[in-house]
Amino acid sequence: MRENIKIDLSDYEDDFMLLNKICYKDILVNNIQLKILGIHYMDTDPDWNVSKHKHSFFEFHYITDNYVFTTSNGIKRKITPGQFYTLAPGVLHSHCQEDGIGHTGFSMRWEIVTNSAFNNEQLNLIKSKQLIESIYATGSEPLTDDGTILNGVLNLLELGRQGFSELELQLAFFQIVLKLSKYANQDLSELKSNIGSKDDSFDNNIVINTIQFIEDNYYQDINVNDVANSVHVSYSHLSRLFKNSVGETVNQYIKKVRLKKAAYLLKCTSKDMSTIAKEVGFNSEYYFCNDFKKNVGMSPGNYRKSNSSLSE
Repeated sequence: MRENIKIDLSDYEDDFMLLNKICYKDILVNNIQLKILGIHYMDTDPDWNVSKHKHSFFEFHYITDNYVFTTSNGIKRKITPGQFYTLAPGVLHSHCQEDGIGHTGFSMRWEIVTNSAFNNEQLNLIKSKQLIESIYATGSEPLTDDGTILNGVLNLLELGRQGFSELELQLAFFQIVLKLSKYANQDLSELKSNIGSKDDSFDNNIVINTIQFIEDNYYQDINVNDVANSVHVSYSHLSRLFKNSVGETVNQYIKKVRLKKAAYLLKCTSKDMSTIAKEVGFNSEYYFCNDFKKNVGMSPGNYRKSNSSLSE
């Protein structure tokens, strides 16, 4: 990844203002309804501070010069040039600056509302659900841009400058939000990259397709034989390949994916344990709570209290 991306956005300040015409308007793409609430150039004073608060929308903050401190879920983090963070709805957070230094950058705000109930038999709705989860899971930790996000914003500003239609600007904004979802899946991307760097490309593809099948179907009642059948090899053959490449058994990986999704639901929703257990593929709330505590080190209830502001 590129680090320390720095750019002077002052020449774009008026272009940010041109984007006001797409604020508070919705766009619906593949069952994902997105309401754009704003995109703003930021050039703060040294005494800029924002006390603890939370809101019902997503907040995205990108730093282009100097730095800022953001506290969320009780953890204070320093955000430097080329880094950004995304705050999901309901997360308690605050901002401050130190050493008498202001910062520059930009912020984006939006809401996501699903247009109808998810139907597991309709692929487009399944993909929409997974995409929405990815956006929620970007997290408040600072992430380093590889140029993808900044280039997307610069493209949006250029479209606004050239007088493109509101629909074209909305779609460009939507694309930026979609690009954010890739940062929530960095572990998966790096794992696939590491597997793909090995010699046997045929075996690599089997393992990569296995991972993708699990990511796409974790919420269903799948077992190792279902996974093996999906990549058209025997279970024993897949077990050997997967363990050698990933370092985990297929069952261990399925459980890890389910618990990761459960952790997201615990942090970002108020759903009860039984509902969460079913949505991530566990047959019962008891087994879900037992596995969660065994692997995470605390019960789902305590994890929610420690990581979510929903109860505050």
